[in-house]
Amino acid sequence: MDTARQEGTYGATTGAEAAKSIGAEAQSAVNEAAGAIKEKARDAAEEAKAKGVDQIAGVTRAVHSAADELGRELPQAAGFIHSAADKLEDASARLRDKSVEDLVTTFNNFTRRQPAVAFAGAVLAGFALSRFLKSSARPDMQR
Repeated sequence: MDTARQEGTYGATTGAEAAKSIGAEAQSAVNEAAGAIKEKARDAAEEAKAKGVDQIAGVTRAVHSAADELGRELPQAAGFIHSAADKLEDASARLRDKSVEDLVTTFNNFTRRQPAVAFAGAVLAGFALSRFLKSSARPDMQR
């Protein structure tokens, strides 16, 4: 009887160890897949950031050009517009130099310090997005 009990205990121990091993392998596979997904998301975010920075640079050039033309008639206003374009250029350079993780951390810190401003910004962004989507919809889909 002692031998049967020992074999039963051994079988239960081996089964538990096998379950732990399978669980560890599954956890490892999940972590590996999550890492790959995170890396792809980071790459996509970096690409989107680069495109955004390039668009800001294009807007900056257009604002400087508009200020140059306006400068012929209103030199003081042109100075203000050039100043605004310079600030856009600085923002573009800061965005280009920061990683996506740094931007997310900065954003999270800002929302913790200024939740009302962050909420208002989200509302405005949602409104702008809905207006954009509505204006870009096909005419037969608009009501």
